[in-house]
Amino acid sequence: MKTNRTLLTVAALAAVQLFAPPLAAQDKKIETANLDAAVAANPLPAGGPTAKVISSTRAGNSELQIIRMSKIRLHHHAQEDHVVYVARGSGTARLENDAGQIESRPAKPGDIFNLPRNKKHAFERSGAEDLVLLVVATAGWKPLEDTVFHE
Repeated sequence: MKTNRTLLTVAALAAVQLFAPPLAAQDKKIETANLDAAVAANPLPAGGPTAKVISSTRAGNSELQIIRMSKIRLHHHAQEDHVVYVARGSGTARLENDAGQIESRPAKPGDIFNLPRNKKHAFERSGAEDLVLLVVATAGWKPLEDTVFHE
């Protein structure tokens, strides 16, 4: 019985350490932003890149990026897991399955994609409206160094 209480206490303390915000984050002020304003202020330039991070904000060990895009080529990240939420637009997601094959499926507002590291993925809009993706990732990762393109 004592061993069970000890294990429970250790597990509780570990959970507090794991999920407690860093001390520096506790001193930060609350910030607000507006998705529609960020999208309106950051169109993709004609003839320019097909995707860009239009806004980014950090909280503790997490970062939320707003990505506006018409196409993101097939790629993977060796060091980064991330979650993608489709906020605007519709298109196609190309995702690597467990057998290593690329499958296509529709991507529409409200869809959430859990993209583990080393799994290939791509997005492309359909129609005239750009896709707007909210991407949650580990703060401080280096996408240009960690992204491997396959096309």
